[in-house]
Amino acid sequence: MGQTAYADVNVIPLNAERNLQLRIGNLVFTDSCQFLASSLDNLVKTLKKSGPDRFVHTTGYFGNAEEYFEKGCYPYDYMIDETKFDETALPLKESFFNKLTNEHLSDDQYEREKNI
Repeated sequence: MGQTAYADVNVIPLNAERNLQLRIGNLVFTDSCQFLASSLDNLVKTLKKSGPDRFVHTTGYFGNAEEYFEKGCYPYDYMIDETKFDETALPLKESFFNKLTNEHLSDDQYEREKNI
């Protein structure tokens, strides 16, 4: 009848205080911060122990090169609009500064990004 009733509300609880997902009619709210049990970096490291053959798409496109099985760095604060994608050179190391964590990229991390 075009109205939402209590029967249209579904909750997937994470624990007594937090919810993983809240569904109201066709609208779904997912707590993506709690969606994975661990960070994506840790999940990749764990899966990597099983062998690179578990990364079907990665090995299919890039082979077994070690650098493709680790979390990289991305200049989120530098990429302010789509024109940045037209640049052909890697941004300067200072462009990788992370305002959220207030951290600079290490020399080793920047060299890795240049190689990739």
